[in-house]
Amino acid sequence: MRPAPLAPSLHLFVCANRRPEDSPLGAGCGDAGDQVFDAMKQEVAKRGAYRSVWVTRTLCLGVCPKKGCTVATYPRQRIVSEVEPADAIALFESALAVARP
Repeated sequence: MRPAPLAPSLHLFVCANRRPEDSPLGAGCGDAGDQVFDAMKQEVAKRGAYRSVWVTRTLCLGVCPKKGCTVATYPRQRIVSEVEPADAIALFESALAVARP
């Protein structure tokens, strides 16, 4: 095991987990997670921030919202739920502002 040579200043984890509609935990983040992930990846591309900002699609992050999706941000160690696709850019901006040295 060795340390990776590259680490981002901001890493966003977007839940896109899917469960059956009748699951006691709800249906999961599914489509909203996919849409938020796509919007954030497009923002990274628009800014050319491939090395400094990573966006990762995940399965369950442990917080299952009734609507939208859950996003975890590091290094801020913040978890936000009920994120809708329309919130993606504002969340990206907010997380980036905190991650800047």
